[in-house]
Amino acid sequence: MGITADREQEFYDAAYSQFLNLPPSDLACNRRTLEADLANPAKPIYERRRLYGKILETLLASPVAGASVLDYGCGTGDWGLLLAGVGARVTLLDLSPVAIQVVHRRAAASGVMVRGVARDASDLSCFHDEEFDLIYGSAAVHHTLKYPHALDELLRVLRPGGRLVLAETYGNNRLLNAARKLGWKMLGQADEQGEEIVFNDDHVRLLRERMTQVEVLPLNLFAMAKRMFRGRFESALARGIVESLEHLDNAILKMAPGLNRHCGEVVVVGWK
Repeated sequence: MGITADREQEFYDAAYSQFLNLPPSDLACNRRTLEADLANPAKPIYERRRLYGKILETLLASPVAGASVLDYGCGTGDWGLLLAGVGARVTLLDLSPVAIQVVHRRAAASGVMVRGVARDASDLSCFHDEEFDLIYGSAAVHHTLKYPHALDELLRVLRPGGRLVLAETYGNNRLLNAARKLGWKMLGQADEQGEEIVFNDDHVRLLRERMTQVEVLPLNLFAMAKRMFRGRFESALARGIVESLEHLDNAILKMAPGLNRHCGEVVVVGWK
């Protein structure tokens, strides 16, 4: 039996509560702070700097000032706050009410106005049809696909011609999937973290059936070994190894593009 939304919410409520007592100086988020964190080996986000760097480039490839944006499964809201800071009208959605409390405090610290909604992704009836010009999900869709009608609701609230941008772990590689499961067990990861579904080509097909165009941008094949260096990127040796593997990936994937689907992370961009 899969994990329920209630149990998943309880887990994330507890996880996000640690951010409620941080001072405003630690809560502010904008493009400058996000880019600085991506470049800082001491920050946890550094591990995903290639993935999130590509997301940053993708989100800002088209003007977003004045656009209606949904940060779907927002967590602590970094990306929604980034987009609000460059002029978008942003709504942040998460299953966890505590996440939404955190987002509102961060918005105040960042000097932006946003709307926060705590809600199960299978029921977005609080939103109008075709309400959003852009929907972004950061490692969120794989959580929500297990809920009935979640994809229907996600696409219902996106306007025709609007963009859906996703950053996800990519689950086509059996060896990487086995390593992930082993890592979850070794770390004692709770079932409530909702990681039992990994985004893969089946989910890409679902999107392609429902959208006019879908682009898939895989990243990191051998460079997924970066997971072994989590928390150690302040070491020049660790950074050098990972950068070498990234260069190796670039060469191999150029020669054998069919291996792209076996990469460990992916950016998906779809147009309704």
